[in-house]
Amino acid sequence: MSIFSPSQYICFKLSRAMRKVQRYYEVNLAPLEITTVQFYVLSSLWETNGVKFKELAQKLSMDGATLTGILDRLERQGFVTREDDPEDRRSLLVFLADKAKLHRDEFRRLAETLDNEIRDQFSSGEFATLTRVLDQIGKS
Repeated sequence: MSIFSPSQYICFKLSRAMRKVQRYYEVNLAPLEITTVQFYVLSSLWETNGVKFKELAQKLSMDGATLTGILDRLERQGFVTREDDPEDRRSLLVFLADKAKLHRDEFRRLAETLDNEIRDQFSSGEFATLTRVLDQIGKS
């Protein structure tokens, strides 16, 4: 009979890896007073600026209340703006503010540095497999 150990479970391993990523972003985003999840929201907006609120929530796999709180803080900090959707008065559009645009390259370097540190631990085939597996887990 095996001894019970959390390290034998895949969820523990994923959680441990995510905590390392979280710590990296917390330390490196602290000077800009941005949290990791706020960074993910901004990154999504850099990809598609002026996106509908509901689409942004779906893309980030967030419920509306959570995203509203994050956007409230980002708006107070001057990183985003929200505007009524001229095509649908029940909808809001979310845009990057000038402050976010100003820091875009800095944020990109931060993300690319971590990605490269992780990528360097694997062969290109292993990294492709890791990416594919993580995408598959995320779809579940």
